[in-house]
Amino acid sequence: MPEMATSRPTYVNEAGWRRIDALLPGAIRQDPANLPTEEWLAVGRFLVHLDCMRRPVAAASLILVHGCGGNGRLLAPYAAFASAAGYETIAPDLPGYGLTQVPSKGAIRYQDWRDVVTAVVETQARRTAAPIVIFGLSMGGMLAYDATARTSIPAGLVATCFFDPREPAARRGGARWPWMAPVIEPLLMNLPAFLQDWPVPMRLVVNMRSVSNDPELSEVIATDPRAGGSAMPAGFLRTFLASEPVVAPDAFDVCPVLLVHPADDRWTDVSLSRQFFDRLKVPKRLVMLGNAGHFPIEEPGAGDLRIALLDFLAERSLRS
Repeated sequence: MPEMATSRPTYVNEAGWRRIDALLPGAIRQDPANLPTEEWLAVGRFLVHLDCMRRPVAAASLILVHGCGGNGRLLAPYAAFASAAGYETIAPDLPGYGLTQVPSKGAIRYQDWRDVVTAVVETQARRTAAPIVIFGLSMGGMLAYDATARTSIPAGLVATCFFDPREPAARRGGARWPWMAPVIEPLLMNLPAFLQDWPVPMRLVVNMRSVSNDPELSEVIATDPRAGGSAMPAGFLRTFLASEPVVAPDAFDVCPVLLVHPADDRWTDVSLSRQFFDRLKVPKRLVMLGNAGHFPIEEPGAGDLRIALLDFLAERSLRS
């Protein structure tokens, strides 16, 4: 079971997320009187930090999964409106990001991210009999998909995009500059073993400029060492580019899927997500978030996301 924070690192003492929060629209800034509580979960060699909004009685739980530009605390605005509607929320910091403790950052591989998200889902399922919905933002969309396919636990899957690294267009869009993709890929795939632990600043290889449509906000995210300013080992990037979905979308049969895709996403165009989404055979729905960028904070998209997510949570709760 998760452990409550004691003398471990805490977001109370972190300035990065506060600088980011100050640049968000007022309606979705974090309420200082209603911040998440902090817990820890041991997963293999990691001590995973969890931002939680616990509810003694909740109709459903929402697990939020960040991508390569964020951490669990940056998803608190979305957790807050789910919590206000009566749902329990859990947002882990994936290894290499946020406050999660790692014995050797150079040893992190993409499979570790999959394992952590899976463990969070399984732990929450042991904690409650209420249905679980998992919500992945950015790269977290595919992580949420994989955890759902591995565990068959979630009653619903929500994503802002499905980024499949096998797709050439996705790789070009994900790189800091499109010309980098055909250069970096063979370098990473053929990297000698002794260089796999080599730290690579994510902002140098990933299109972090498009993490939001506000240049100032994107810069603050990209320079926060707990978020987009993190450096990850070359082996992590190599294993991510080589990864395949746990289950092909045509064979996925666990639960309904809601794709809430930002309409003005300058990092992952909806056409890339639809290559994956359109192959899903389960009940599914696509909601375009008007005027919203990759980090969906603009109106009316942020409001559309809130409505669609809460409706989806209510549907999953009623059908449990």
